[in-house]
Amino acid sequence: MINVFDYTDFRKYLSDYYETMKTEKNHFSYKILANKAGFQNKGFVYNIVKGNKALSKSNIFKLSQALGHNRFETEYFETLVTFNQAKDLNERNFYFDKLNQLQNKGKKKSEAQVIRQDQYEFYSKWYHVVIRSIIDMYEFSDDFKWLSKMVYPPISLKQAKQSVTLLEKLGFIEKQADGIYKVTEKSLTTGEKVLSLAVQNFHVECTKLAQKTLHEAPSNKRNITGLTLGISEQTYKRICEEIQQFQQNIMNLANSDEQADRVYQFNFHLFPISDSDKERITK
Repeated sequence: MINVFDYTDFRKYLSDYYETMKTEKNHFSYKILANKAGFQNKGFVYNIVKGNKALSKSNIFKLSQALGHNRFETEYFETLVTFNQAKDLNERNFYFDKLNQLQNKGKKKSEAQVIRQDQYEFYSKWYHVVIRSIIDMYEFSDDFKWLSKMVYPPISLKQAKQSVTLLEKLGFIEKQADGIYKVTEKSLTTGEKVLSLAVQNFHVECTKLAQKTLHEAPSNKRNITGLTLGISEQTYKRICEEIQQFQQNIMNLANSDEQADRVYQFNFHLFPISDSDKERITK
């Protein structure tokens, strides 16, 4: 049977549960599951899986009992649903941390749980990608004091060690026979919900770094500009396409630079700072 503790998307879990039960019992249906949970709307569970409905706290418990969860699985499932339905970034981070603290009583965390937690850590902290790039540019063995000072703003010795350990664990770097670390091409993927949350945290941290740099870095070491634009939705989409193409051009320049000696963070921010009065525009 599928393990709820391996999931970070409760709708994906419900879908996989349905497919598993359907294989074992041909007559099984979302309607049967809805009946078992005591839902009057027999299509309720189907609409939940498809993202058309949200689950209230009382309905979370009813559905969890219908799924045959024990106490620990129920607690995890409730946290999982709350995590997926949370709107605020701080709230999502809180419930994701709680998910990682919960596990099947008496069992070790599965490989899927360990990978998602490690990858969340990698994408959520800005300095992990910096350290990976530094290792790619310079010969690094175990001089963590040097490594911590190469990062700007500097990080602690402990953070540098933990970052290298994490990068090695994820397969992003590996230690050669001569003791020198090298960047590998290996990469891992994780659940969309977790990756999206981690990337949000990464962008928040990078935005804070940009603010810090604006005050501390000399003007000849930074290039921070901005535009305020009045545009339509169609033009917004075209600008996004131009940004994607520009990003690719920048990556090509960076990849062909054989004299790279430092790491830069290049942020792209395009967001609304007014609302649209469509009714007034169409008149």
